[in-house]
Amino acid sequence: MSLLQVNNVTHSYGATNRFWRAGRQKTVLSDVSLSIEQGQCLGLLGTSGAGKSTLGKVILGLEKPLKGQILFQGVDLYETNPSTRRRLRRDLQAVFQDCYSSVNPRMNAEQIIGEPLRNYERLSPNEHRRSISMLLESVGLSPEDRGKYPHQFSGGQLQRINIARAIALKPKLIVLDEAVSSLDMVNQTHVLHLLDELKTSFGLSYLFITHDVKAACSLSNSLVVMEKGEVIESCEDQSQLIASSHPTVKKLLESILSEHPRSRSIN
Repeated sequence: MSLLQVNNVTHSYGATNRFWRAGRQKTVLSDVSLSIEQGQCLGLLGTSGAGKSTLGKVILGLEKPLKGQILFQGVDLYETNPSTRRRLRRDLQAVFQDCYSSVNPRMNAEQIIGEPLRNYERLSPNEHRRSISMLLESVGLSPEDRGKYPHQFSGGQLQRINIARAIALKPKLIVLDEAVSSLDMVNQTHVLHLLDELKTSFGLSYLFITHDVKAACSLSNSLVVMEKGEVIESCEDQSQLIASSHPTVKKLLESILSEHPRSRSIN
């Protein structure tokens, strides 16, 4: 049984403008299916407007699809009871693109990272403090950073705070929605390396949503490409992606691949 199974998901938004009447639907996901195995990373690629982030929200339980199923650990997230959904929710976390809007600027690092612990665990003050220190160290920061506020961190450091919060409950799956796209190249490399280390040490699974082929291939075990709300390509590895004849895939590859076949390497 797959950790996550997305079955034939279709989703639409209401659209209104001066030409359309209220209530007309714009389809953003059309019959999307994919799966993620325990301990694996699935890279979800596509250009802006492909439906990647909407699919991420549906998987996270934030938007109920019009049709289809989201099976997480064998349970339909949208058909189960609230107590089961809450239990599953602790195993399903997220890291988003904008590291600054993802946190409360009035909370320090200890409060930000400790939020899921307060919601799900009953720890003594000493246990809570010790957990925060360990989480900070696990993302390459210092326990002394726990009293700092978001404006005192760089973008790369603050995204590490968001990652520490996401792994606090030792979840099964983390949805990474453009989690490195707002970082400079140096910080992107560091955070991708960190995510890879955490995947191994914590036994994590990822849905890595991005438009960056190079970033996706550096972290992902398999790849899916979306266009206009549909899955247009599924690849077991980067060699299959490179060999794809689909125009959208070729367009994604153009910016990073040399024209000479001998030089075609994403890593």
